[in-house]
Parts: sequence; C-alpha cells; structure tokens
Amino acid sequence: MAMNKKRIGIFTASLDDEYQSTLWSAISHAIAKRGFSSISFLGSVLGSPVASEASSNIAYRLANDQNIDGLIIISSSVATFLNSKDLREYFSAWANIPRVSIGMKLPGMSDVTVDSEPSVSELVQHLYTVHNRRKFAMIDGPPIHDEAINRKQTVFDTLTKLGISIDPRLRVHGRFTLDSGERAMEAILATGLSFDTVICLNDRMAQGALNVLAKHSINVPDDVSVVGFDGIEASRYTQPPLTTVIQPMHNLGTNAVAILERMIDGGAEEHVVLSSSVTYRESCGCAPTFRFDSSITQIPSYATQAEERTINEFAHLLKMKNPKGLIAQLNRAIDTTIAESGVVERWHVYLAVIENLVEAEDEKHRTMISDVIASARVFVGERSSRYQASKRVALQSSFETLRTVSAMLAGTFELEALFANLKQGLALFGITEGYLIEFTQREGSARLLIDLSWESFEKESSTLEFEYAHLLPEVYKPSFHKGRWILMPLVHGSEPLGYLIVPSGMVSPALYAVLQEQISSSLKGTLLLEQIKSHEQTLIEQVALRTKDLIRTNKNLSNEIKRRIELEEEVMEISAKTMERIGQELHDDLAQHLLGISLIAASARKSINSDNGKLDSSLEQISRLLAESITKLKTISRGLLPLEKDEKTFAKRIEALVADTQRYVKIDITVDADPDFEIADGDRALHVFRIIQEALTNAVKHSKSKSVLIKLERNEDEAGQVHLQASIEDNGVGFAKNIRKSALGLRIMRNRASMADAILDIQSSPEGTRVSVRLEE
Repeated sequence: MAMNKKRIGIFTASLDDEYQSTLWSAISHAIAKRGFSSISFLGSVLGSPVASEASSNIAYRLANDQNIDGLIIISSSVATFLNSKDLREYFSAWANIPRVSIGMKLPGMSDVTVDSEPSVSELVQHLYTVHNRRKFAMIDGPPIHDEAINRKQTVFDTLTKLGISIDPRLRVHGRFTLDSGERAMEAILATGLSFDTVICLNDRMAQGALNVLAKHSINVPDDVSVVGFDGIEASRYTQPPLTTVIQPMHNLGTNAVAILERMIDGGAEEHVVLSSSVTYRESCGCAPTFRFDSSITQIPSYATQAEERTINEFAHLLKMKNPKGLIAQLNRAIDTTIAESGVVERWHVYLAVIENLVEAEDEKHRTMISDVIASARVFVGERSSRYQASKRVALQSSFETLRTVSAMLAGTFELEALFANLKQGLALFGITEGYLIEFTQREGSARLLIDLSWESFEKESSTLEFEYAHLLPEVYKPSFHKGRWILMPLVHGSEPLGYLIVPSGMVSPALYAVLQEQISSSLKGTLLLEQIKSHEQTLIEQVALRTKDLIRTNKNLSNEIKRRIELEEEVMEISAKTMERIGQELHDDLAQHLLGISLIAASARKSINSDNGKLDSSLEQISRLLAESITKLKTISRGLLPLEKDEKTFAKRIEALVADTQRYVKIDITVDADPDFEIADGDRALHVFRIIQEALTNAVKHSKSKSVLIKLERNEDEAGQVHLQASIEDNGVGFAKNIRKSALGLRIMRNRASMADAILDIQSSPEGTRVSVRLEE
C-alpha cells in the first residue's frame, strides 16, 4: 500500500473482554484523531486447544501489506498459550510492515509495555504490613505467558524477602478469564488448606474468585483478602470493590498509534515502558476511602495528555482567582475523558491534585478555592451518574436489538433470506454498510456473498470470486479504504467459512462476538442448504441425462425407463420411509426366512434316531437360537415402523414396548394409562412415543433402576383445554451432571418435543430420573 494512506491493522483476540476492548477503544480513538483508517482483525488466542478459537485465527492471516500499512498487536491477550519466542516466529509473516506490540516485548518490532514490578511489590508488602496477611494463595496466569511469569516472579521475590512462601497446592493456573478464575478458586478451596490472601494476576480472574468465595460464604476481606491486576472498570463495581494494580490502558493504546505512525513515516523501532499504580479498595481490607483525598500531590500515571493539560489549566485559573467558566470547561474535559477512556470518576482524583497544587494567598482565596472545588466535585458525581445510567440504557437497548436480530437470523437458510434479514438486522444497530464473504475451494480465493448496500439480493454478483488477500473485490477498494472497519471470522467448529466486514461503532464492543456467532451459524446453515440444492440439481441432471441416453439407445426398453422414473422418486424419499422399509423387510422377509429354517431344523430333529443324542441336542439349540432371533427381529421391526402402521392405541403401543423390553431385562416396569389418553396426530404421537422409548432405554441400560413407572394422563383445565402428559420415572442413580445438557439422546428428545409442539421436562438426581412430555390435545 502507498505510505501516505496510513491504514492501520489491529490484532486482538476478542472484544468481549474488558481489558482488550478498553485497549482497542483507545487505539481506535487515537487512529480517528489522526484521520487514519483502520481494520480490526478479531481473531482469538494463538495456540488454543479449542477448535473454534483456533480456526478463528484465520482472521490474522487475512492481514498483509496489500490491505494495511502498519500493524498493532495486543500481544498480551493474543499470546495466552504462547511465549515470546513462539510469537516472534508467528508474527514473522508480517515482518515487511511496521509493527507495534502492546503488553509484551517481541523481538523485531516496537513495543509499549508496563513496568508492573514496583506496583505488584508495593501491593504484596501492603497486604503483609497493613493487613497482617501471612498465608498466600495465587491464581496464576497461563504457564508460558510472559506477562504472567513476570508478575508471578515479582510476587515470589517480594514474599521471599518477607520470609514467606506459597504452598504449591495453593497456586492454580487460569486463562485470564472469569470462569477460569472461578475454577481456580474452587480448586484452591478443595485443597482444604488455610489461606488468608488470594493474589490474582488479572481482574477478571479476581472477579471469578470473589464469586466463588461469596458462594461458599467466605467473607472478603474479613476472612480472605483478594487483589487483582489491570484496573478494568468492572473492578470498581465488584462486591467488595477490588484492590488492583492499574495499567494505563489508554496511554498504551495512544502510544502504540503514535509509534506506528512514526515507523510508517520511516522511523526506527521504539520501546516505551509506562508505569503502573495501585488503587486500594475494600477487597484487601482497607476501609472505604474518601475519594476527595487532598493528600494526593501527583498527577496519576494513567492520566492522558489532554487530562494533564486540563488539570494544569484549572490550577492556573484558580491561582489567578479566575474561576469563571471553570465548570463549563470541566464539562468539556469530562466529555473528552468519556471519549478516550470512559472513566469519569478519575476526575475526583484530579480535583484533589488541583486543590493541592493551588496555594491560597489569603483566607478569601482559600474559601473561593474550596467552594469551586466542592462545586466541581458535585458536578463530577452528577456527570458520572448520568454517564453510567446512559451506558446501562444504551447497553440494554443494544442487547434487546441483538435478541431481535438473533431471532431474525435463527431460521434463515437461504442466501436471499439471509441478505434481507442481515440487512434489516444490522440496520437496527445503525450499520448500513458491510460485506459477507465466503471462502471458496480454490486456494487463496473467496467470493462476495452479500453487500449490504444492495437494494435487493444480486445473485449474479454473489458469485464474484477474488483473491482474499485484497479482502474485497477491486471495485470496492476506493470506499473500503476509508473509515474504521471490523473484520470478524465466521467459523463452524474447526471449519473457517468466511468473514464479515462491518464499520466499527457499536455501543458495546462485546456485541461483535455475539453477532459473529449468530451469523456464523446462519451462514453454515445457508451454505449447507446451498450444497444440498446443488447436489440435488446435479443428481436431477444426471438422472435426466441417463434417461435420455436410455431412450436414445433403445426406445423399447420400457422397464429401464420406468426404473429411471422410480429413481427420481427415490431421490425425494425421506429417511422415515427408509426406516419403515427396513423394519417391514426385517419382519416380512428375514424373520420368515429364519422361521422356515427353524421349522426345517425341528423337522430334522424328529427324524433323528434317539441314539444320536449329541446331534439331537445341537438341533434343539439351533431351533432355540432361531426362535430368539425371530423374536428379536420382530421387536426391532416394531421399533422401526411408524405408529400409523400399528392398529393399536397409543397405550397399547407403550405396553407392547414394555413387553418387548422385559424380555431382555429383569426390571419391574409398570404402565398406568388413562383409558381416554390418545394423540390424534400421527406425527406428534410418533415423536412422543420415541421420547418414551429413548427414556425407557436410558432407564434400563444406564440408571441401575429396580423399577420404572410409565404414566399416560389426560386432564382438562378450568378453561376446558385438554392437556395430555406422558411421563416415565425410575428410581436409579440419575444422569451425571456433565451430560445433562450435552448427551445426544437428551438432545434428540428435546428436538422431538419441539417438533411435537410439546413441553419436555427432565428432572434427574441421585434418587432417580423423571422425564415428562406435556402437550395440548
């Protein structure tokens, strides 16, 4: 790309993580201020064992010198499973463009990192000296993550100087996520060892630890102190508020953009180290602090350049006894803070700094300063409350919109419908531009499926192939190379499907991840249906060609022509008819064949002399085994045949199922059926029967139950509506917790209940399991 365009690429693992979304927002804001364009490639963590995460990293491979001029990598998040050596090898593919790493030092590129050692050491010493903590536990980061290793080593070094060590059983690795913090805390509690402090190497894991401790009725901080690292906004709202080491995330982002700009213009590599600071809140044991602490004398390291400039201007105005317009200026400064970081509360600290910087000349001047600062504090509190309220309202509205969009896309499996619903759905978020791209079978190639600017779906345009190194067809280059864009990979398990490109600007960056999952599912369904239609059309064409060939070869071969017609009809047959045919053939053909053999064996036995006892015994065994085989075949065939082929009532069919089952298992099975219970619709009856059949199989094979009760009930409510309920209950051991939602049989039962327009309820415990299906008559 031409060097004057300054199009910035951003690699981040996710935007539903507050640390990454805060950094990304700071980077995006700095890029916009400079008038640059950008593409954010939303991949996942490198080296992940999770198939969908690993396949999502195709997003990074789409970035190249043809679509970006420089690259900013949020390495601290992308590198969860990799160390700096692995990362250097991975990112060598982009060695021909300027690169800046955030959070980790990577050889061969510029970096912006945070010196956390002084703050971590200060925090550990604070726990030791102020709160008298001696028994430390730790929720560590990923084992080979460089940042996690550095933070952990600082903790160990500080504790060693204090004569303390951490029992290895009280140190558990996490993944820098809330759920991994919860699992780690549970593991620490499971050791049964005593501890009075939990040091978490990031705030999300600390949130998880607080959740688990609260669940176990362990008081924080009275029983245990909990501290974190990062200083994300959510840490202020945990219960209790979290003591944490604050990283200057806004400055990390702005510095990265500034360095990259200089490198694109020909500058050399730069390595910038920012300082961190500790914020003491209640989770470590400190009392709630008065936020207007006038003892604060230094501008905090996390203050942005704009905030530093405003602080000094305010102090100068107060020194000059000229407070006029100060609140209005403060209002504009808070607007800037909201745009840059969103942390309005930091202005309480800044006001304390301003108050300390201004030395009053006399009592009148001191009173004026106090009055102005007090008014400013009230104003900051009001702005903070309004800002938080507006965020909640906007976020709630966005998630309501997302639910609407998800519902629109849920049943979409045709390209034309996908275009209409996607266009309408994204418009609810204010997104009117965007492109849906599918990878093709040809290496390095893709095709444009949807352009949201189309008035209606353009089937011919949707077949346009291009080299995906350009991200979009050449015709889109002029408009696409402006503005800020988000590129989301669309994957299904380990299969990369394509990618979606939309402008950035959603209220909550976390919404991108949810939207990405929903569109991926819809696209997978759409592509599958398209493949099925293509195969069907191909088959139809092949059948037609073969039929023409047969007619041309011999017009008198009427039987062959008839067979061609039958083949076309067979293509349209559904799987239920296949099952019916198999069951019928088992019953009418193979069972009769075996019966014939059984009769011959019986006849042969009668003709054998009595002194041939051994042969007589063998023939008797053959007859018995054949009889058992015939019984089993009839049972299998009945299970395959649909209910409408059986003249019995639903209750009789269930009783037959029980009778078949009791031939092979020694278990007490009781059927309690209302004589009026009957399901009129054959399809619904079949689905309910299959659910009972599956539940009975589970009960006799897996539950270790001694008895099973099947009930068929018919009830009428006050409004005259008739309800039918079929249930099966055993006294076995219940389902294992880890399969209650994921087991294939249970999922099939739920799907059948949905197709029968019925309500399925499954209650399982160590005392037994109850499965019930409720439907209206």
